[in-house]
Amino acid sequence: MEEKYTTYSLEGLAEDKQFIQWAIKGQESPEWEKYLNTHPEFRERANKAREILLLLHDTCDVLDEESVHSMWQNIDHYSKLYEQKTRRLKIRKAVSWAASVLLILSLGIFGYLKWGVSEGTYQFASAKATGTNNEARLILSGGEEVALKKDNSTVSLNNENQLIINNDSIIDLSEKEAEEGDIEMYEVVVPYGKKSELQLADGTKVWLNAGSRLAFPSKFTKNTREVFLEGEACFKVAHNKSRPFVVNAGQLDVKVLGTYFDITAYPTDERIETILIEGSVAVSKPATFGIGQNEVILKPNEKASFDKQSNEVSVASEPDAVFYIAWTSGWLQFSKESLQSVFSKLERYYNIEVKIPQNFPSEELITGKLDLKDSLEEVMYALADVAKIEFRLNGNSVYVERKMKKIDIK
Repeated sequence: MEEKYTTYSLEGLAEDKQFIQWAIKGQESPEWEKYLNTHPEFRERANKAREILLLLHDTCDVLDEESVHSMWQNIDHYSKLYEQKTRRLKIRKAVSWAASVLLILSLGIFGYLKWGVSEGTYQFASAKATGTNNEARLILSGGEEVALKKDNSTVSLNNENQLIINNDSIIDLSEKEAEEGDIEMYEVVVPYGKKSELQLADGTKVWLNAGSRLAFPSKFTKNTREVFLEGEACFKVAHNKSRPFVVNAGQLDVKVLGTYFDITAYPTDERIETILIEGSVAVSKPATFGIGQNEVILKPNEKASFDKQSNEVSVASEPDAVFYIAWTSGWLQFSKESLQSVFSKLERYYNIEVKIPQNFPSEELITGKLDLKDSLEEVMYALADVAKIEFRLNGNSVYVERKMKKIDIK
């Protein structure tokens, strides 16, 4: 199970497809029970969200779409349904709270229960990118794994339906897909300390940062060109006006026609961020299963931030937008960024753990540029000069302290 669920709000849980599948169909799932036992602070929120889903599941068996629309307009009806359900469960809840949450979720949940999971659903075949495997790897549709042995590996799809790895290894997909009859999904998984570059079937270029994974098809055959991201990636999308390119990044979707942008969507981060360099993109929270989706259009040098806790998207001007993609060229460039954020990026890039003492001013803002082609020690010396810190290396750990001020003794 992924740690991201502990940061989800009630609305976020009730919109998460994996959570819904467990709530409706997997009541005895050992994996979920283990997760709840190890995260007791999360159990109450999970149970509340599950009650809402079960209530709607019971209701949807006898409702048509017109009735659901009527429910949407009638809060009192939700209150009565919820009171009936809670009496059966012998749980006392505030009806007003239930009604407000149900108002937001009802149509989307009905669509899921009536028609199943949307086309945008994808379950990564691999374990987390940050697991014990220290090699970047390509995962084929059948589960076979191919090691990408370089620190900065390359994978490309050509017009002959071949995967070319590091310009010297070729995997022919045509015969396999001809036998199975479907367009298959493939994954590139990049652990901490590695990077990878991809060229997709349509010519779109993707730079995949450390601790990330991307799922993509061998060919784009639908009305949209759809990929799935966890972690950070920079996209340079091949233009195709009739077939938009869509990046599914957890709780956020980014739709483009042809543009240059960066997405950061690590499960452990509190926010999902999209930075636009060129062109135009539409950023949206996937409203529950595609119903009631609201889009925010970004212009160049703007950043959209989705807060996982509040379930809200905000947009801000970002004049230093190019700093966010400097990592694709081997640089970490930052302007008025917190030390904690810089430490997190270095942890992913060098596969290390930064240890700081209590009361360390990690939210202090700094500006600078680090050459990631240098060794970790060289980078830490450069950072120490900018941030006025002292450090000590011990294996994969970096111990950081605030630099002591010199006192003149006369």
